[in-house]
Amino acid sequence: MAVRIAALVLGLGYLLLGVLGFTVAEHPGQVGPVHDNAVWIFSVSALQNVVHVAVGVLGLAAATRVTGARIYGMALFVAFTGLTAFGILASTADTPGNVVNVNWASNWLHGLTALAGLAMWFAGRTRAAART
Repeated sequence: MAVRIAALVLGLGYLLLGVLGFTVAEHPGQVGPVHDNAVWIFSVSALQNVVHVAVGVLGLAAATRVTGARIYGMALFVAFTGLTAFGILASTADTPGNVVNVNWASNWLHGLTALAGLAMWFAGRTRAAART
């Protein structure tokens, strides 16, 4: 049950961040590094908003079943580990190649999301093993 709740919370959080990125950011359709395009402390871009909305919707769908939440957790771990690695490189170089427009706050969020995804995978795994 905790895995499903985690998927629901992450899904709602990312869906909210994605929708806010489209509605309250100064340049919601902008792709690339625009440092003043942010929601609270997280930099956003059109590409990042689409990803956040998709991650949110998938999280809400995955929260309906434990197996779905576990798979969602592993997908979060893989995808957000890659996004964190890209973000660290893009944030340190600060080049026009930062098409996702990530900043250090976004990197922390993505890194913590990757760890949460890994925890969801293992929490669901130990629970599934206990049932057999």
